Amino acid sequence: MIYLHPLLGGVVLTLLLYTASLGIRSRGRSRHRARLLASHARIAPVVFALVAATWVAGAVSTVLLRDDMKLAESTHFQLGTSLVAVLGAGLWTSRAALRGSENAREIHVWLGVAATLLGFAQAFTGLRITP
Repeated sequence: MIYLHPLLGGVVLTLLLYTASLGIRSRGRSRHRARLLASHARIAPVVFALVAATWVAGAVSTVLLRDDMKLAESTHFQLGTSLVAVLGAGLWTSRAALRGSENAREIHVWLGVAATLLGFAQAFTGLRITP
């Protein structure tokens, strides 16, 4: 049971990177741009929900299964919280971009970059505290 959160985290990080790749590839001049953008828009909210659920699972597993750790003390927890917040902001800016806001579209890209970097940092710090 203690390894459920790390395993889910690996799967969710893979989905996060795939979603980011769809977004990046949709910004080019590819003839598949519309399909890539539609896939990104369809998958991204699901990935956000999975990241949030994995964050909750990590918090619960820390409280219930890890006597050696306190909740919210680790860098891993802080990065996870930041990742959920950045992805939430990304979801919000995507809605504004769909309504035609060019500023929201540009901010959305940088939030995606930040989320990808946070995801890698999250994985690295998680490996350091895996039992």
